[in-house]
Amino acid sequence: MKALTLPRGRARGFSLIEVLVTVALITIGILGVFGLQSRAANIELESYQRSQALSLAREMESVLRASRALRTNFADPALSSTDGSVYVGVDGNVTCSTPPANAAETAMCAWGDALRGASLAGTSTLGGMIGARGCVIRPATPQAGALADFYVVVVWQGIAPSNEPPATSLASTCFSGGGQGFADGLRRGLTLRVLVPQLAATTP
Repeated sequence: MKALTLPRGRARGFSLIEVLVTVALITIGILGVFGLQSRAANIELESYQRSQALSLAREMESVLRASRALRTNFADPALSSTDGSVYVGVDGNVTCSTPPANAAETAMCAWGDALRGASLAGTSTLGGMIGARGCVIRPATPQAGALADFYVVVVWQGIAPSNEPPATSLASTCFSGGGQGFADGLRRGLTLRVLVPQLAATTP
């Protein structure tokens, strides 16, 4: 009986070069994934800081809209300025007396604590923005006929270089008030205008 014979073929495996190319491609892919994760983390932190800044700016906006007495006290040069030289937060220069002189000082100092991320005990900065600072700025020429005209400015340090507030913006004014030494491209800021109009009485 004739034995079954299989066709002869050349045995083939992977050459060393093929293995090295495969390892290199896998390594490049893994490094790319790590790079994307790092970039995603930076974007997430930038977004978190901006949302925190907007929330705290809105908080001060509501304080300034609360009552005429508060707005009058906020016109005190110890709590606000026209050039961004008065600020709270990291390295703030507003003096918080004990007890506070008025409700405006209480609100300003509490805002400074929140910008630093301070807890109620004042010992933790968990969740605070990096280098956060807040300014309440009075226009040199307030809106005519307005009960109040203020700008609420929050500035902080970003994570990766990006577009900065223009040099002529109020955010840059708040940065320069105390010489925050953030590297180029890392300055972040936002501004809200608090304008309370004087509503004229109307007759039927």
